[in-house]
This record gives sequence, structure tokens and C-alpha cells, in this order.
Amino acid sequence: MSPTRSLGVIRSIELSDVEVVYGGRVRALEVEKLVFSRAFYVVMGPNGAGKTTLLDVVSGLVLPSRGRVIINDLVNLSGLGGRERAAIRRDHYSYLLQEDIFMDAFSVWDNIALPYRLHGIEVPERRIRELAELLGIARLLDKRPSSLSSGERRKASLVRVLSKAPGSSVILLDEPTSFLDRESVAALLSFMESELQDKIVIVATHDEAVRKIADYTVKLRGGRVELVEKQSS
Repeated sequence: MSPTRSLGVIRSIELSDVEVVYGGRVRALEVEKLVFSRAFYVVMGPNGAGKTTLLDVVSGLVLPSRGRVIINDLVNLSGLGGRERAAIRRDHYSYLLQEDIFMDAFSVWDNIALPYRLHGIEVPERRIRELAELLGIARLLDKRPSSLSSGERRKASLVRVLSKAPGSSVILLDEPTSFLDRESVAALLSFMESELQDKIVIVATHDEAVRKIADYTVKLRGGRVELVEKQSS
């Protein structure tokens, strides 16, 4: 049985003795032990602290130079091949990257729908339109991505990722509120609080508004974990 089929729901991800070194000399991440369970985490720290690298390691996009990433105390994600890691991301993860990547030959709608079509999955049209309404870009779905502002492109990326979230165990969001207006941030945070329950949610952010609704804060500096703190209710 393939790893992705044996996992079921992802309930925990453990980083053990993980180090990521780029170019043989730049240490981007060094984690002795860090466990994510089904809760809402914010990862905070200055630029270059290792926030994006941490999300990339958790998702299997980046392999650690040493150490292990264990899912459900069962599967060593960092020991799998590229295709197996991609299958796990496809079936279990929703990941908002820091950069908004679109194909300008297609409309915003087709960009959002493309991942579903490529994998032969029914496009959740109603969910996409509801999210587009929530974030105020429903009128832009037929536009080309190049005609959108930075904030509108970020919202389109959020629609693409969050439309997949109900079927995902792990939600990774890298700076989700960047370029968003206050009204959109409030709508996004409300959605996250109400709709992303019983999942592993990890958000890399500088935004204190996001931290306030999280269960845990993970603080990074220089690629190392300075603090893991449970939020007071």
C-alpha cells in the first residue's frame, strides 16, 4: 500500500533533529524536536528566521539535510521519493505559498480550477464562488491574473488553496494576509476560525491579528525555535 493511502487523516507531524543547509554553508533551519498536532499554530519571527523553510519541510517540498519528518508516528516524509511526497501533498495538504503563481494564458477561474482538472477531481464550483464572494473578488474570476492588483492576486491564491481545505488534513499558509485590506483580513480570520477546525493549521506570518486567533505561537530566530507557547484563552 502506498504511503498516501495508508495515512488516512494526518493527526501529527514531528520534526526530529532536523537541519536544512543551503549551499553547504547557510543553515536555514535547525530544529531538535517540534510536534504539530491538530491545532492552529502561528510561526513568527523576523525575515530570514526560517518560517518559509519550516513550512516547506513540513510539506515535503524541501528535504532536510539531516533529521526526519514523521507523519502520524508512521511515515517518514523526508525518506520518501519525490512522487510519493507529491502524492501526500496532493491528497492531504493545502499550501498557500508566499508567492502568487498564475498562468496568465488562463482566467483567474481557470487557474483556480486547474489543479482539480489535472488530477481528475470535480471542481468545487460552489465553494470557489463562496470564497470569492467572501474575499471580494467574485467579479474578477473571468479576468486575466495580470490585470489584478497584488491584493487581488493574493485573494485569488487564497481562494485556490482554501477551496481545497475541507478535504485536507494539513493547511499551510505563508503570509496569507499580505497585501490584504482590513476588511478582507477580518473575513479571512473569521473563515479560518470557523472552517479550519480539527486540522493541523500552520501559518507563517508577521500579523499580530493572526496570532490572536491561534492556539500556539512558534517563534523562530536564525532558523532555531526560540519558543513554543500556548495561547491564553
